[in-house]
Amino acid sequence: MSGLLPPEAAAAAADLVRQAPEEAWRRSSAKSDAKAHGKKTNTTRHSYAVGDGGVDAPDADVEALLARVLESVAPSEWLRARRLVPRLQLGRYGRGDHIVKHDDAAVVDIDGVPHERRIALVYYLTGEPTWDASLGGLFLDHGSGGRRFAPVHNTLVAFRVPRLHEVTKVTGDRSRYSIFGWLYAPRSSR
Repeated sequence: MSGLLPPEAAAAAADLVRQAPEEAWRRSSAKSDAKAHGKKTNTTRHSYAVGDGGVDAPDADVEALLARVLESVAPSEWLRARRLVPRLQLGRYGRGDHIVKHDDAAVVDIDGVPHERRIALVYYLTGEPTWDASLGGLFLDHGSGGRRFAPVHNTLVAFRVPRLHEVTKVTGDRSRYSIFGWLYAPRSSR
């Protein structure tokens, strides 16, 4: 879905994300993945900022941006009617950053109830000029036969979980910014 927000709002959102304080960003690596998930994974290398109001959440302006983008994609009434709980984060990929092939399937505890990821969302805030595929950082959709998509500014990608996909290694010096996350549903609700 291209043109999710009006152009001025998307440009302001990209500026806001780029200005997120460095202390808001957490670094993901093979070592941190293994520690968090209890196994050797080597699945990610990128920076992210958790946007769920947690202790390591970005500042209030970024939280408001995450809420605005979410409301554009999935209004709160729609989420409540489907018993979906959103969890969004900011993503920043620099040179060499990537995520290997994975399906996003996961179960987390939300308010004492197991929830599973149902829908994945990625909203690109790469800004101008338009992202060039030669910079890497492409979304590779294995669920569609390996189609590659450049992270085009103000574009939303949404898909059902599980679905095999990856983010190719960023090869340029330009940072690739996005908002990403999932809509969770109680595990027993299928």
